[in-house]
Amino acid sequence: MNTGQVLLVIAAITLLSIVALSVNTLIINKTTAILQAEAYLAAVTIGQSMLDEIMVAKFDSAVLGTKKVFPGQSSKFTPIFNFGPEVSGINGNEIALVTLPESPDTTSYYASSRYYDDIDDYNGYKRYFYSQSLGIFTVTDSIYYWTDTGGDTTANNQTFFKKIVVTVRHPNLAFDDRIYDPWKSPRYLQISDVAVYRRYY
Repeated sequence: MNTGQVLLVIAAITLLSIVALSVNTLIINKTTAILQAEAYLAAVTIGQSMLDEIMVAKFDSAVLGTKKVFPGQSSKFTPIFNFGPEVSGINGNEIALVTLPESPDTTSYYASSRYYDDIDDYNGYKRYFYSQSLGIFTVTDSIYYWTDTGGDTTANNQTFFKKIVVTVRHPNLAFDDRIYDPWKSPRYLQISDVAVYRRYY
């Protein structure tokens, strides 16, 4: 083989290497995009499921059973500094019955859906959610009193509105994070809704 042929072989190998690297980069970028899209879709589903669970709970422990709160009596609702599970809820000691963060139990429902009886019990609630295709998601709930003026204004005193914020985290939502933290990662998906108390009529 002469020098010209060797140079052609080297050029061909170099060109093949460049094409292979480009194809690999394209495949990696496409796979990353697919995994991110799949994680976002799963996170929306998980977040909405958590939001639905909270929204079917009673508005407040002050209105459990047949008790009612009428306009002008919003101070009867639970103060914001008492948000979270109670030691003596209708279903028993909610703090002892629901271990946080709650692990996914494939044989039964989450304990929160059985033992939390009102919306503000979910404040600070954490759970793991297991997906067969994507692994572990983490879910965190925050509850606030909300003003009826609109926007994202939270209230420090009791109102007839409670804002529910569900935060879902997963490593595929945070490819650019150097260290992924399942509870504090800056890349997450949030879903929120407002519960309105209307049972005073």
